[in-house]
Amino acid sequence: MDVYWTNIEYRIIDVYKNNIYTRGMVYAFVKSKDAISALNKIVKSHQFKDKKIIKCEFVCPYNPAVEKWAESVEFGTSEETTAHYRELYTVALHSRLPVFDYFGEYKR
Repeated sequence: MDVYWTNIEYRIIDVYKNNIYTRGMVYAFVKSKDAISALNKIVKSHQFKDKKIIKCEFVCPYNPAVEKWAESVEFGTSEETTAHYRELYTVALHSRLPVFDYFGEYKR
């Protein structure tokens, strides 16, 4: 099994509970046999019980030896950002559950 990763844009289903945020984006990592079962595990996870996928840009195997990230405001230099996502990959590699980065939600 490989660790797959994805970038998901979502909508919060019940906006009456949370009328400030209605949409968001998150990276997710999950160990799975293929892309379809990886996405199914993510959608069925507890973290997505109140969310609906608007757009899934990709679902593909994550290769920590190849994936390099640009510097970011959240994590700092390219090396620090890459280390952050390698850590999420490593946690997912040893877990049966999906591992999520920070849920970035957009104000309406």
